[in-house]
Amino acid sequence: MNWQILENRLNKEFKLKSFSDIISRLNTLAIKADDLNHHPDLEILNYNQIRFKLFTHDANAITEKDYKLAAVIDDLFSKY
Repeated sequence: MNWQILENRLNKEFKLKSFSDIISRLNTLAIKADDLNHHPDLEILNYNQIRFKLFTHDANAITEKDYKLAAVIDDLFSKY
């Protein structure tokens, strides 16, 4: 897992083929995030890049929940 810790958050950016590819993967991520009861902050950049920031607000820290969600995001977004 090659996420960076910046401003007390796990951060990672992905570049995909297209905007519709990002949205399709986000739809899958939404279901998995609901199952984990943990949701990422995200930004879509340009038309084919997405940035995630993970942080557990209740704990005011990065927790195991963030690392679990990061693994899900890596699985969904690392495959080009």
